[in-house]
Amino acid sequence: MNRSDLYLHMLDATAKLQHEIALILEARVVEAEKSRNWICLHINSTNLEGHEHQMKQTGEIHENVIELIDGLTKMENSLNRHLQALLGSNESNSGSDSSNGLGNLFGYGGEGEKA
Repeated sequence: MNRSDLYLHMLDATAKLQHEIALILEARVVEAEKSRNWICLHINSTNLEGHEHQMKQTGEIHENVIELIDGLTKMENSLNRHLQALLGSNESNSGSDSSNGLGNLFGYGGEGEKA
């Protein structure tokens, strides 16, 4: 195999990996919808006594959601770095003016200052 065939093979493997991740995320969406329905029906003032207990329970749910989002972000950032390494330095340096690779997407520059 020549170099371009190897790159195509690697890109194909990455695309298949992304597809598998999408299937996993679809299954997680179904689970999240079931959890949301359960939470909406059972986490309320009639089922939880006291404001302190209610806050503790909702805080735990919130922490779980944040951990899930953080894990997904780390996974996608890793896949992004691998694709940038595969595609070469030209494509990976296109967002070099920003420390997070998002450029001015949210109106901020790379150093956290307003663009």
